[in-house]
Amino acid sequence: MGHEKSTLILEPSTKPWALINLPPFPIVAARVMQLLSNDTTGLKELADVIRADVAFASEILTLANSALFATRTEITTILQAAAVLGLNRVKGIAMTIGLRSYLTDSLRMPALLACWRHSLACAIACEDLAYACRMERDAAYLAGLLHDIGRLAISVVEPVAYAELIHEADEGPVDALSRERELFGLDHCQAGKWLAQQWKIPAHFAEVAERHHLPLQPGKIDILAIVQLGCRLADILGFAAVRPARPVRFEEILDQLPQTALQRFDPDRDRLALKVATKINSIDISLLERPH
Repeated sequence: MGHEKSTLILEPSTKPWALINLPPFPIVAARVMQLLSNDTTGLKELADVIRADVAFASEILTLANSALFATRTEITTILQAAAVLGLNRVKGIAMTIGLRSYLTDSLRMPALLACWRHSLACAIACEDLAYACRMERDAAYLAGLLHDIGRLAISVVEPVAYAELIHEADEGPVDALSRERELFGLDHCQAGKWLAQQWKIPAHFAEVAERHHLPLQPGKIDILAIVQLGCRLADILGFAAVRPARPVRFEEILDQLPQTALQRFDPDRDRLALKVATKINSIDISLLERPH
C-alpha cells in the first residue's frame, strides 16, 4: 500500500537475532499504537493522526462501512467514524488494518494466513467474552488482536520456516513454544513482549503477549484471562494458528466463566464459530481482497 514506515524498531544490534530483519511498522499505525497509552486522547487527535496517510484512512473508512459494523448511515470521515463507532473501536480498526498491511506478503502462504485469522478470531472471541463478563469490549478486542504479535513478527521474518513448523504440528503433537525457541532463539511470547515494549504500547498488552499461554488461574477474570480464554476459544472454533498439542474442550472454556457471565455468553459452539467466520470474512472481503 505504500504506507510511510516508522523508525520505532530498535537498531539491529539491540534486537533478538531472530527479529534483526523485521521490517518497520506502518508509521500511522505505530502512532495509533502510541495513542493507546494515552487515556486522554480525543477524537480530533486520533482523526488527525490517521488522516496523515490517505491510503490508511481510506481503508479505515472501508472497514467502518463494511457489514462488520452495519452502521445505519454511511461514514465518510475519520472524525465521524470515531463519533459513530467510538474512539477505542476506531483504534481497533486501525490496528487491524496496520497489522494486515504489515503481513501482506506472508498472507500469500496459507499456513501464515491461518496465524492472522487466529489473531482476528481471538479478538472477536475476546469481545464476546468481555461482554459476558461486563468488561470493556473494545479493549478486549485490541488485546486479543495483539496477543500474537510475536508470532506474526517471526512469520514476517521467517515465513518458510514458520510455515514448516505449522505443518509439523499438523502431522503430530508439537510443543510449539519449545520448537520456536529451537528454531528462532525465542518463542513468540518472548518476541511479543519485546515488540510491545519497543512499540511503546501499554504494559498490559506486553503482559498479554508474554503470558497468554500460561495456565489459567481459576476464578480470576481480567484482561489476561479474557485473552487466554479467547485464544483457546479461537482454536476450538477452528481458527488455530498452530494445532495445540492438547486441545481444550469447549466445556472447559464455559467452566472458567462466572455464573453471571454464562447468562450473557452464547453456549452454542456452532453458532459462535459461524459468527466468528462471518466477521473474519467481512474483513477479508473489505480489505484483503482490496487492490493495493
